[in-house]
Amino acid sequence: MIAHGAPLSVGVIAFTVFVLGLRHGADPDHLAAIDNLTRNSLGAKERLSRFVGTLFAGGHSIMVLSIAALAGLLGTRLALHGQLLETIGTWVSIVTLFAIAALNIRQLALNRTATAAGFKTALLPRSLRAATSPLAAIPIGLLFGLGFDTSSQVATYALALTAGSGIALGALIGLSFSLGMTVTDTLDSLLVHRLCTRSPLELVRATRIWIYAVTGLAIAVGGYELAQLLGWTSPIPDIAVSGLLVAALLIVFAWTFAWSAREARGPAF
Repeated sequence: MIAHGAPLSVGVIAFTVFVLGLRHGADPDHLAAIDNLTRNSLGAKERLSRFVGTLFAGGHSIMVLSIAALAGLLGTRLALHGQLLETIGTWVSIVTLFAIAALNIRQLALNRTATAAGFKTALLPRSLRAATSPLAAIPIGLLFGLGFDTSSQVATYALALTAGSGIALGALIGLSFSLGMTVTDTLDSLLVHRLCTRSPLELVRATRIWIYAVTGLAIAVGGYELAQLLGWTSPIPDIAVSGLLVAALLIVFAWTFAWSAREARGPAF
């Protein structure tokens, strides 16, 4: 939740939304969709499959930029319903996050650890779920951007940080948000690509760790959002919480990269 306060400089606004975009890129549904398509596309276009996350973020950004620009243009009118939009969007996000956690806990319990499970991924047309071209990430990202949770988040950020200052500042919000999201989503596909080129046993072990990380992230974010809706006030600003979540995910990225490299070299003597 973004609190309304004193006017911020353009630089501070851009950095704030960039960090929030990093956090959005770490959405467990994003991670599951990118994970799935990266694996599917390895045999078709291996080099391009490294950048499935970038392509996904590109498709997603089309909706993000459109929503942010519209919110900047219609800021005064939308502000009348801003709290309602944020509340509905947060509930949608909470339900989705807990559904993702439940799906992944079920997969771990049944030892089905081929890939992380995503709620929105399961709703995609079969042709997109089974797609093997990395370019399919663009329409998948676009469809994910149609979700009410994404729309309400971006609109809320634009309204809170631009105060209806017009389409230009709204577009800046969307661009900064999209850049942050692209960084996280690209790192995700690079990680999955690296893991998939290792031995099958390494891949199984690393994928289990990754599923644990996605599940933990979903529960942490869902629980945090639910607590806020129920009246709890966090002693830490939302942007700091977003930074901590992204930092935790980056630590998992780094550790998994280092671990897979060590395993590839074999035991030291």
